Amino acid sequence: MIESEFIEKAKKTIDKYSMLDRGDRVVVAVSGGPDSVALLYLLKEIEKEYELKLFVAHLNHKLRGKESDKDQEFVSRLANKLGLKFYHKSLDVRVSAKRMKLSLEEGARIARYDYLNQIADRVEAQKIALGHNGDDQAETVLMRLIRGSGSLGLSGIPPKKGRLIRPLIEIKRSQIENFLKNRKINSRTDSSNLKAFFLRNKLRLKLLPLIQKEYNPKIKEVLSRTAILLSDEERYLRKKALDIYKECLLEESHSEIVLDLKRFFNYDISLKRIVIRICVEMLLGSLKKIGYKPTERLLDLVERKKTGKKIDFGKELLAYLSDECLCFYKKEKRKTKSYVFNPPEEKKLNSLDLKVKSRILKSFSLGNIEKNQNLYQAFLDYDKLKLPLNFRSRKEGDKFKPLGMKGEKNLADFLIDRKVPPYKRDRILLLISGKKIAWVVGYRISEGFKITPKTKRVLKIKIEKDGENKA
Repeated sequence: MIESEFIEKAKKTIDKYSMLDRGDRVVVAVSGGPDSVALLYLLKEIEKEYELKLFVAHLNHKLRGKESDKDQEFVSRLANKLGLKFYHKSLDVRVSAKRMKLSLEEGARIARYDYLNQIADRVEAQKIALGHNGDDQAETVLMRLIRGSGSLGLSGIPPKKGRLIRPLIEIKRSQIENFLKNRKINSRTDSSNLKAFFLRNKLRLKLLPLIQKEYNPKIKEVLSRTAILLSDEERYLRKKALDIYKECLLEESHSEIVLDLKRFFNYDISLKRIVIRICVEMLLGSLKKIGYKPTERLLDLVERKKTGKKIDFGKELLAYLSDECLCFYKKEKRKTKSYVFNPPEEKKLNSLDLKVKSRILKSFSLGNIEKNQNLYQAFLDYDKLKLPLNFRSRKEGDKFKPLGMKGEKNLADFLIDRKVPPYKRDRILLLISGKKIAWVVGYRISEGFKITPKTKRVLKIKIEKDGENKA
């Protein structure tokens, strides 16, 4: 492939996936290998046409000793030659991967993306350019097929995701090498790529050549084309699934997502599967730690309407099926952080994104108070309260006397009787007076603090989302 064809094909990919906007600041990830060097020269070639501002970033993984250091020196000289600012960092990936209990391959990947994002933030870049090519795409699809994957995995490496772009994703490795050869551009060779240790290397060095020789000489093109087709379909289905997610959404926060089960149930199973993946991804940030089985088990429960059941999505996430809702929530240790409250003050419970408003009433109508329908507003006998008050979540063994009852009741039993789903119980806020529960916020006040004809002063207390402006 001659040079102009290489440039034009890459530009076609860039425009096809809307990778670049005029005036973009772009961090180019350069390892020193053929792909990243070709990527850098490509972007330098179109720099003026697209009005780009380029930055070069290199992470030295310290995996190959002096060879890794020479890679860094090479990239430094290359950036200087092209008149581009060079950012670099050295990190012993073996140590960091071991600390995070990850494989060396996964640890290196996470470290690389973390560093690139740090540099992009520092230089206010809109894009991060990566050198993945068509052969990488074919290897990824085959690797995921062997490991077991659905349409999302088989759609391969996305050409564009967030600010990550891959301009060479539709270009063969051989075409990249020809471009460098014709231009007489040098690059570095990673000796570890020649060793059949990692699964990807085994596929590249052993399995793909065997398939090319014995079954289909164009297997790489077939796999890359399959990835493109599945990617297009996955993109369309995900868009539909996002619409379903928005339609079914009841609650959404950094720690939980609640969907309307009755609405969710009406959709095709393929779309429900994607909605589940969207929920998991939103709460955990990725699907990497989540296998095939939890999603399918949850789908089976939904299809059979088996409510009251839980499904574990690894160590960090749980899904719960109630009569009306499908809830995903992060597994968090029970928190008993206390917030001191001295009425009549206005107080923000910052970690909960809540605001507390209160007033002390000397003039009030018992009849109007009894008509209160707002579960997040309470009226308490102020003179029966022991100040300062505290807000906290529940503790083991908590008891209180619900309004209208003669005796005490375990808080856990009260919540079960009220059919409060397990995922909500530890998130319920309690107002504490001395050592007694005065109010289970959102549910009921305590009998011991109710307003009576003998009440002289009333504490009116209201809880709302921080940012709301209600009367």
